Amino acid sequence: MTDVAPHTTTRTYLRYRDDLEQPRPDEEHDIDKIITVLRGNNERAYRKYKHGLRDAHAKSHGILLGELKVHSDLPPELAQGLFATPAEYPVVARLSSTSGVIRSDQLRGVRGLGIKVLDVDGPRALPDDGATTQDFIMVTHREFLFADAHAYRTRGMPTAWVLARLPDPVLRTGSTILSALDEHVLRRIGRPLPPNLNVFVRPNTHILGETFYSSAPLRYGDYIAKLLYTPVSPEAGALHGQPVDRDAGINAHQDMVVDFFASHSADYELRVQLCTDPDTMPIEDATVPWPETESPHRTVATIHFDIQDPYTPQRRAFGDDVLSFNSWRGLAAHRPLGSINRLKQRVYEASSNYRHNVNNAPRLEPTPDQLPQ
Repeated sequence: MTDVAPHTTTRTYLRYRDDLEQPRPDEEHDIDKIITVLRGNNERAYRKYKHGLRDAHAKSHGILLGELKVHSDLPPELAQGLFATPAEYPVVARLSSTSGVIRSDQLRGVRGLGIKVLDVDGPRALPDDGATTQDFIMVTHREFLFADAHAYRTRGMPTAWVLARLPDPVLRTGSTILSALDEHVLRRIGRPLPPNLNVFVRPNTHILGETFYSSAPLRYGDYIAKLLYTPVSPEAGALHGQPVDRDAGINAHQDMVVDFFASHSADYELRVQLCTDPDTMPIEDATVPWPETESPHRTVATIHFDIQDPYTPQRRAFGDDVLSFNSWRGLAAHRPLGSINRLKQRVYEASSNYRHNVNNAPRLEPTPDQLPQ
């Protein structure tokens, strides 16, 4: 987890400008190709499960209802957009694994978090978006695995195609082999496996103790930022690094989330890392780490979840079939930036349209009274 760092007044933060984004001329072509492949995965999943799934984050582990509280006395560079003034907002959060197929929770891999903040007013990132919600989509790897849409199409999509078709036992064996290889490579040359392989060897730990990252940048009012979400209450913080028991079953994360919230509440902090230099903290290359020494993550809000049942049949149906999460659904002040986010805008929308259509499910942006208890 990243510690809370005191703010300094000596740093100069990069101001948002429209010309900071520099798309490749062939980006739309790359995105078209990616959508075509992912639609094939959608259709294959539908034939298998007789139900439409997301082409990523298909399996949920809990649907949480909570409250986001914007901190008071934020310095001007942090008091931006949704976080401009102290306020409290209802939220719904969906915990997931990022695979596009339903897998055993015993498999290692990347976990996902969708946060939907309700009753948010203001100019929207997309002009035709009439919602009053703000979505943040986060994962457990700090940097994205591919720099841009082109790298994702040429290197990421072949991997995604294969992974969608491998059975769980093969993936489990592959992770074991990669883990042993990672230890060998680290011992011999002092460097871990490449990030796109390393995500399959990281330990499988309690999802409620994980730290999640936006991975790619977004506009932060007058500035540019990445986001981090991490547990801070003692009970939730104690879950950090807690291994998933091998005997916990194929729905281990769901069971652990339900068991925890049966008797505990939890607090998480949203922290912001502001961009200071587009050369060392690039907008278009999502694989480059933004150095904490240049700009640390700083807390802007706390999300509180009370004791609840996060996986009732009503909540599961609502989170998996009705809700959609798209980081472009939100304020213009938090417009997603960079190639990976431009890719996600179209890919997430295509996947959501397909899923809601084949499931004959309503698609709505909820108000607080529509959230299942």
